[in-house]
Amino acid sequence: MSAPMTFRQRLLSVYAGQRPDVMPWFSDLTYWYGAQQRQGILPPEYDGDEGFVKLHVDHHVGYYLGYAPVYADSFENVKVFGETEGNTTRTCWRTPVGEMWNEERYLPETFSGAPVKWAVTTPEDLRVLRYVADATHTTPTYDRYEQLVAICGEQGWPTVLPPRSPVSQMLAQWTGAVNLTYLLADAREEVEKTFEALGRAADGAYEAIVGCDTPFVELPDNLSGEVVTPFFKRYQFDYYLRRLEQLHAVGKTVGTHLDGTMKGILPLLVATGLDFIESITPKPTGDVAIEDLRDLAGPDIILFGGIPGAMFAPPFGRDDIRRQVEKVIECEWERGKFILGSADQVPPNGDIDLVTYVGELVEELCG
Repeated sequence: MSAPMTFRQRLLSVYAGQRPDVMPWFSDLTYWYGAQQRQGILPPEYDGDEGFVKLHVDHHVGYYLGYAPVYADSFENVKVFGETEGNTTRTCWRTPVGEMWNEERYLPETFSGAPVKWAVTTPEDLRVLRYVADATHTTPTYDRYEQLVAICGEQGWPTVLPPRSPVSQMLAQWTGAVNLTYLLADAREEVEKTFEALGRAADGAYEAIVGCDTPFVELPDNLSGEVVTPFFKRYQFDYYLRRLEQLHAVGKTVGTHLDGTMKGILPLLVATGLDFIESITPKPTGDVAIEDLRDLAGPDIILFGGIPGAMFAPPFGRDDIRRQVEKVIECEWERGKFILGSADQVPPNGDIDLVTYVGELVEELCG
């Protein structure tokens, strides 16, 4: 009998179109990990990069979202500065054509932050954002990536992320959905020029990724069908085609991050020619049942996810997790185009022992 495949081998075999010995199991533990650190309750053996990998080893799960930057940005004639008072941080971008600023509030109850004032709310702010985009200079930097590849070893592979695509940048970083909607109604030409500037600003990052030996790349767009679908049709579809052509030309496997609702947007993503879609979140918290995923996605694309992150916390328990894993394996294992993952993250109040349990289930049910 041959030796079991490693987590790295399982992941890369699926991305290469091959069926591994068992369904790969990978999870984003960064949110849970950060919350443990903030509370001072993270076991010391899990400190640092090596400790983070050990956390995955000890809990029988593949290492995936150890973010590995391969580029660094600097800005000409742009001053970026901020100040924090209590739980609120204000950041300002000052340029020769004006300035913009935002505020983000940290929420101790959830170990996360949220914007309370977006940086871009007016056409004048769009002008400032375009200046920042056009002032961006990008330098390749591979040391951190190479370090993480070595540290994680056979437990997995660190993820290389380009900048968010322009629409997703606006939604997640600059305007939010409401402001973007009003700006498109009131100043569509200005918004469209800003999309173009943000796309140009990402060229250096993509050139750095082209020069990196990573076998796969994931667009970190945090997509969700009920918000993004109409924007994607008009403004992101062609951008995806261009970036996919660029990355496929050098042999990269390319995916995107869809961690919200899937109806509407999933078929559009498949039509771009993406190789995989990560963070697929089905029922009981998503909008599509596991057995209906392929009706939307078609037979060929690799899907990555299947276990909503909420299921690692109350009121869910081991029986719920088992039923979810059994359903995914029943529907997807024979096809060999599914990577089991937490979608999106194991939450701060998640039970880390359930992560281990999933790894045991996969070995049991696929063995």
